Amino acid sequence: MVKNWEHLISGKLEYNFKCVPAGLMFSRLKREFGKNSSQDNVRKLIDEAYDFFIKYESILGDDIKQIFK
Repeated sequence: MVKNWEHLISGKLEYNFKCVPAGLMFSRLKREFGKNSSQDNVRKLIDEAYDFFIKYESILGDDIKQIFK
C-alpha cells in the first residue's frame, strides 16, 4: 500500500481526484517530491497525504476505493 502512496506523490500513478482539495494537495506534494525525492522527504509526504485521507475519509470514499482497490 505504501507503493500506491509513493506512486501518487511521485506522479507514477496519475489519478484525477473527484475531491478538488485532494487534487490540489497532490499537485503540491508532487512539486515537493520533484524538489527533494529523498526517502525522508518521501516518508514525510506520504504521512501528510495519509493524514489528509484519514481526516477527510468521509468525503474521499470514492477516490480511496479507486486508488486502493
